[in-house]
Amino acid sequence: MELGCRAIWRRCASHWRRGTGTSMTASPPPAKVTRVTCQAVPSHPATVRALHCPSSSTVCSPAVGSAWLGGSRKLSVTGQSRLCWSCHNVVSRSELFCPSCRSLQPPDHSQDYFQILHCDRSYEINIQELQRKYRNLQRSLHPDYFSQKSQLERDISDQQSSLVNKAYDTLLSPLSRGIYLLGIHGITLPEGTEGDMDVPFLTEILEVNEQLIDANSDVEIEEIGNVIQEKCQELIENVREAFQKDDLEGAKTFLTKMKYYTNILEQVKKKILP
Repeated sequence: MELGCRAIWRRCASHWRRGTGTSMTASPPPAKVTRVTCQAVPSHPATVRALHCPSSSTVCSPAVGSAWLGGSRKLSVTGQSRLCWSCHNVVSRSELFCPSCRSLQPPDHSQDYFQILHCDRSYEINIQELQRKYRNLQRSLHPDYFSQKSQLERDISDQQSSLVNKAYDTLLSPLSRGIYLLGIHGITLPEGTEGDMDVPFLTEILEVNEQLIDANSDVEIEEIGNVIQEKCQELIENVREAFQKDDLEGAKTFLTKMKYYTNILEQVKKKILP
């Protein structure tokens, strides 16, 4: 028995020497691991862990713009969606509430005021439709609906309500709506724009202000206000046509004039209602 063991040992040692050139077995080099982006197989939940990988030595990771939950569930997030803060399911950016858990979502600051109020991004707005959408949003954000919710969701409700109010006030006024729409296109109306206006217009504004200062009766003040209001209506039409033609510089000029006239209307209101 001892001789048989020795014979086996000699044969093994001889085999090792021929294969490696030494009496010890060299450790094989570690397999090269390649990290690639793989997608989960959209199949039955029992097979959702399956990955399209080229080999067993490949380490797979989720693609950019996706989320993996619990090691087995993948949710694709696009530019039009985000993950619910509560249940981590995908929620469209246009939705206030998560369709899965009904949690109110935080304000999405990537949306402009038109998107928040579900309006077309246009200077022309149906005011009645705007008011209807505003009322529906405020109804769904009413504090009574969140009195039994967590402090976090109550805070989110306050934030959403404040944002909806700001968006509504901005789009309701023809002046602020036009200025906001210009801002979306990267054009602003800075303070102190006298240098951009023609001299005859500035002279007219100066004369109207003097007339308002000298007016001693409500009738005179109201007459000035009616004239300025008509000029504002004309400018609203001019702004609408400019936006239709994509004449942003023209819209800027008309909105600047409207801003001057609106300031005069504010002075008229103060004189009538001290």
